[in-house]
Amino acid sequence: MSNENDQFRMMVEHSQDWFWEFDENANFTYVSPRIRDLLGYEPEELIGLNAFDLMATDEAERAHRHFDPIAKKYLPFNNLININRHKDGHEVVIESSGAPIFDEEGKFRGYRGIDRDITKRYVMEENYRLFTGLTSDYVHYCTRSGESNYKIKWIGGAINPISGYRVEDVLAMGCFLPMVHPDDQQRVSDYLLDLVAGDRKTIEFRIVTQQQEIRWVSEKSQCNAGPSEGEFILLGAVTDITERKQVEERLRESEERFRNIAEMLPEVVFELDLSGNLTFSNRKSFDLFGYSEEESLRGFNAFEMIIPEERSLARERIRQRLTGEVIGSMEYTALRKDGSTFPVLLNSVPIIEELEPVGILGIMTDITERKSNEMALLAATQSAEAASQTKDLFLAKMSHEIRTPLTAIVGFGELLEDADLTPEHKKYLAAINSSGSALASLIDDILDLSKIEAGKLALKLKDFSFHNLINKLVATQAYKLEEENLSININIDPDIPDLLIGDSSRIQQVLLNLLNNAIKFTEKGEISITATVVEKTGLRVLLDIAVEDAGIGISADVQEHIFEPFVQILDSRLPDCGGSGLGLAISRSLADLMGGSIRVESQEGVGSTFHLLVPLQMKIDNLSDNHLTKRESSLWSGPVLNILLAEDDPVNAGLIKTFLEIMGHTVTIAENGKVALDTLKANTFDMALIDIRMPVMNGKDVLNVIREQEKMTGKHLIMIALTANALIGDKEKYLKVGFDGYLSKPFRTNELIDEMVRLVST
Repeated sequence: MSNENDQFRMMVEHSQDWFWEFDENANFTYVSPRIRDLLGYEPEELIGLNAFDLMATDEAERAHRHFDPIAKKYLPFNNLININRHKDGHEVVIESSGAPIFDEEGKFRGYRGIDRDITKRYVMEENYRLFTGLTSDYVHYCTRSGESNYKIKWIGGAINPISGYRVEDVLAMGCFLPMVHPDDQQRVSDYLLDLVAGDRKTIEFRIVTQQQEIRWVSEKSQCNAGPSEGEFILLGAVTDITERKQVEERLRESEERFRNIAEMLPEVVFELDLSGNLTFSNRKSFDLFGYSEEESLRGFNAFEMIIPEERSLARERIRQRLTGEVIGSMEYTALRKDGSTFPVLLNSVPIIEELEPVGILGIMTDITERKSNEMALLAATQSAEAASQTKDLFLAKMSHEIRTPLTAIVGFGELLEDADLTPEHKKYLAAINSSGSALASLIDDILDLSKIEAGKLALKLKDFSFHNLINKLVATQAYKLEEENLSININIDPDIPDLLIGDSSRIQQVLLNLLNNAIKFTEKGEISITATVVEKTGLRVLLDIAVEDAGIGISADVQEHIFEPFVQILDSRLPDCGGSGLGLAISRSLADLMGGSIRVESQEGVGSTFHLLVPLQMKIDNLSDNHLTKRESSLWSGPVLNILLAEDDPVNAGLIKTFLEIMGHTVTIAENGKVALDTLKANTFDMALIDIRMPVMNGKDVLNVIREQEKMTGKHLIMIALTANALIGDKEKYLKVGFDGYLSKPFRTNELIDEMVRLVST
């Protein structure tokens, strides 16, 4: 595109014509360098100058009269003649053509055009017109007797400018037939011999000038009877029409090219007169509308070729085109000869002659296939949206149904950890807890992967302590490290600021996946976590966090696919190396979401090192203690509360009640929403834990009734939503409708305590 622009600019700058642009007030906004030779000005001298200021007063007034109707109709103009003043004061005759400029909103913004110096031609034409007004170019007087040729007796006028011959030369020829082109001599001779007294005829033919140039002339002949019988007198006036013939030839060639191009186009090309009648159409129109060439579309009215319901609109569009209004492409329903219809797209422009519209030139495209594709695409899009919605509903339903019993498994397992169990029972409990955690992790992985694929997972950027993040990460896996008799080495680059801004929960999720894998695939030895600074730019810091194991390693062919969903490392040396195969796929997606990346270096039999490259922001001010640490409360330290628990699952209800009573609270259970409302009417509670999905009346309906009642009483009951719905946006949705808190099942004791403390302390 740059080369095309450069070539266009070079063409403009080296053109013998002057290119210009002016705004809606006729003030110049662009002038090409040719203005120096044309009017003696530098281009920059004319920027902002009004175009009419270059003209003499009388000429400017005349030009204004031409310009005003053009501007009002916003029509192009061609070959306008005006007289401009050169910088040194002499007059220059200009031939000007231009086209209107419209902005993107269709508002008129000025004109763009091209001017040419025609001073010499203009002077010659003026003199020529004056001369021919007296002499009709050149005239001759001839006589003829019988069947002989005419003999020239007298010549006057511009014989020399037209033929190159002098008067005496032509008189010496005796007649002018020797000047006639050989191919036209017989035709001209027959014409002359056919003239009889009283004839007034005109003939056009070619002559060969003395300089051997071929020129076209037109002779108007008057034949009179001579004084003697059989004698004829010929008076002839000869006009040079070479230029007209050249224009006609160029026009014929141009029209022929246009028609040839039109015949090759796959679209219908047509011309209409002001009444909408077809004056031209290409062959494609016959095929498309079902007419034969013999029937011919000439004389057909275009409005009859669209369905009746759209004809008034089409007429209005034609009117808008002819008045210069800017309108885009239009779609119509075309009507074939056999009565069938099909959709078309129409583009058209007015045909302008002498500044006035005389018709419409248009291109019509059959868009049947495009319309079919659009309908197919719409159907496919709707099908995909329905499938996506079905998938989301399925995930939500399955998540809810799995999380509900899982709450009891995880919860009672947590309670039994403090019970007095035999070593064998503790082993069984550890297996139950491990399986419950694995199942909960699998559900979270599936939901996370779904959110990432749908582009619905958003980062939550906040300040955090990097050292605390690493320490907490290791603490969560301490029991596994101890069980596997593995040691861990942590090495944090001292250049890493402790206070950073990012999504710490997602960073921890990725690192937890990597650390779990390192523990899973390492039989003995040491695991290392190393964090280094790759780059610091302003407040931005790029970290490389590497998790290295001394495990079985990963083969080169598996390394290429290890980050794809459901790809697992299967090795007979480690019978317990299964899993969902989603952890690394989610880790890579999360790294991409955070603007980072993840890669692996591995050697079979030696071990693997996974590198998380993540960009973070450094925090300038100190973080508060609330941001640096998270409560690890295992016991309630606040006031004793009277709590209503609305939960239809008796197992989960018993579990949560046990949790709360261990903390010292009083708990009343309601098995559905209706019972919950009845219980609230009869008793006073400090807090209500409300399950969302309950029979008779669901949790949201219970909330709405209570909040309406509170508008009358002015009181406020702390209400926490308990739900197995854990899709993205669920928490925000329940808080927005009026719940004070939110807990997603399954939850641990500390999560319940943290949410209760947050609400009681506010």
